[in-house]
Amino acid sequence: MGKLTNLRHLQNLLTTLEYLPKGISRLTSLQTLNEFVVSSDGDNKCKIGDLRNLNNLRGALGIRVLWKVEDEREAQKAELKNKIHLQHLTLDFDGKEGTKGVAAALEPHPNLKSLSIQRYGDTEWHGWMMRSPLTQLKNLALSYCSKCLRMPPLGELPVLEKLEITDMGSVKHIGGEFLGSSSRIAFPKLKKLTFQDMKEWEKWEVKEEEEKSIMSCLSYLKILGCPKLEGLPDHVLQRTPLQELVIADSDFLQQRYQQDIGEDRQKISHIPIVKYEGE
Repeated sequence: MGKLTNLRHLQNLLTTLEYLPKGISRLTSLQTLNEFVVSSDGDNKCKIGDLRNLNNLRGALGIRVLWKVEDEREAQKAELKNKIHLQHLTLDFDGKEGTKGVAAALEPHPNLKSLSIQRYGDTEWHGWMMRSPLTQLKNLALSYCSKCLRMPPLGELPVLEKLEITDMGSVKHIGGEFLGSSSRIAFPKLKKLTFQDMKEWEKWEVKEEEEKSIMSCLSYLKILGCPKLEGLPDHVLQRTPLQELVIADSDFLQQRYQQDIGEDRQKISHIPIVKYEGE
């Protein structure tokens, strides 16, 4: 494969490949590569460092089997920061612990538009997720990061429009850390927010701050499969331009905001569309 030096597009989405052949690293004209499958053994299989020279990649790239990356030094060889034409990136860590350093070394270029982090296995987030350098990011999905104990400061992402959080099973409380502290505006462009399968999540707090604007563009909120969540912040319900609220498989919330008999039904009565499980 390494002889196809003028190859520009390699479609390998939804394949069952266990590894990629080593020669892909020589395809420096390559613009499309749906998935890069990491290997750690064999002379004829790609390691993460074989991404180094593929700086013409654009569109979407998924990197999976990241648990096979040996350490941070090896991950740095991928030089993701130099992939300036990439718009969408997926990083799948397979749930393995001890990948925080590897994740830190896989910081993408700051103009990335869409990011999905799947099955990150450590309890703490890596450096670039905590300092939010992705200033052009519009879509973010964090999925099955079940060992993380708290949320990163995603409110500091200046143009984020859509955020989906799925199965962060160790998170019990979401508070000010979610909004961030470096700006007077938290989630300034966020329109759609979804929390799903947060089985241990109990409290969501948004403390009022006179000099801080929070979620001023939020129009859609979905809470699915959060059975222990006790309530939704008054600020989110009453001080954002919320147009649609969806609650499903979240018993406490459904009782609290149920039409006519819910104790806090009046707090959502102004929202044009409210849907519950089965509606």
